[in-house]
Amino acid sequence: MFTYIKLKNFMSFKDTTFDLRNGSKGAKNFISIYGENGSGKSNFISSINLLRRSIDSFEMLVNTETIKEMAQEKELPEGLLEMVLGGTNILSLTNSCRMVECDEETSIEYGFQIGKHEGFYILSFAEKFVYEKLYYFTGKQRGTLFEIYVENGKIYPTFSNKLFINKKVEDEIREEINKYWGKHTFLSILNKERNEKNEQYIRDNYLEYLFDILNMLQAITVHYKETSYSGSEVRSGRPNNILQSLNMGKIEITKESILDRSEHILKDFFTQAYADIKDVYYERRYRETEISYKLYVKKMIGGKIRTIDFKHESSGTQHILEIIRSLLGVFCGVTVIYDEIDDGIHDLLLKNILESMIEDISGQLIITTHNTYMLENIDIKSVYLITVDYQGNKEVKCLDKYPRIQGTNNPRIMYLKGLFGGIPIVDTLDYDMILNELQNNDIDVEGGE
Repeated sequence: MFTYIKLKNFMSFKDTTFDLRNGSKGAKNFISIYGENGSGKSNFISSINLLRRSIDSFEMLVNTETIKEMAQEKELPEGLLEMVLGGTNILSLTNSCRMVECDEETSIEYGFQIGKHEGFYILSFAEKFVYEKLYYFTGKQRGTLFEIYVENGKIYPTFSNKLFINKKVEDEIREEINKYWGKHTFLSILNKERNEKNEQYIRDNYLEYLFDILNMLQAITVHYKETSYSGSEVRSGRPNNILQSLNMGKIEITKESILDRSEHILKDFFTQAYADIKDVYYERRYRETEISYKLYVKKMIGGKIRTIDFKHESSGTQHILEIIRSLLGVFCGVTVIYDEIDDGIHDLLLKNILESMIEDISGQLIITTHNTYMLENIDIKSVYLITVDYQGNKEVKCLDKYPRIQGTNNPRIMYLKGLFGGIPIVDTLDYDMILNELQNNDIDVEGGE
């Protein structure tokens, strides 16, 4: 779970900290981030998306080569190919995260918590990665696990003397750093090492804490609407006890209990949230080692209960299914990040979804939203506002830091009145002036020139 995130020269953030700690109790389980359009909510999510994807940068490289081969076979237009490949190269992603017209390095510091243990991870980059550090403390033991920086084109790595159990392995990793670091992070190099070597080798040669941290970061689920190259939703990470797709798919027959649990959760939710849905179930087809499944609903239509393939439900209802799949992770101790969670969902329905689950979160849920109805019922310690001053400087404050809120006040009404900032304050648009401009340019506003 994240305890804080510090952003410097990152997209629209010059120097801003998101403090997600609940005092001495550690990381908060639920964080809801508000702010006017363009305030930087999605940019904040981008910082977590970057961390998550940087760990898999070698896999992204393999995907790049695969896409190039497919493009050659199908003769894709060059512009389309460049657009697609922009999302498979980690340095293209870091470049899109740089503050415009800024010569200083971009730096992100991620504070995190694993159980009762805490630490922080720093990543800095310009054209390439230029600095990386991991600090971790477990009770009485604390210190830097590794620190890497570049100076005059030379890479300088420093390791804790406990990081490697075998000196030969350390020498091999130093060689990997000389080959790849800068275009890839050290965490991605470690992830590559783990993917290529057997589990026993990893246990025998590395400090266990290191891969606990890597496991936590890889389990993060990020739902983020990329605008830089594809406009599609990126999904990273998923607990092993959650289906890849709740709508349809295949699963090993030995894991049917996961299917049973998912079916039960969906039945409970949809029959309570929708008056016309009477049942939700999976149609299952058994083979020797796997089960093919497809989701159906029994729905009251025109006085009769009818069976409908879930894929024929509205886009809003299908979007809710995807949200539920992601949110299941927070009940398994996973950190789930969801940008614009209210997109296409009725405000009151989303409010009910989140309020019903907050008490049972064992992981961490971080969302961005414009849904103000939640402000009436959720703990104000979970609400954060991004405000922007006239010079474009941004500040992030938790709602409980505002002195105006008292027990009898309604935070939603106060927010909509602009007492905390974070909402658009604009004059009424003068459409007559716009029409006059169009007419002055000899444009026929009724449909032609």
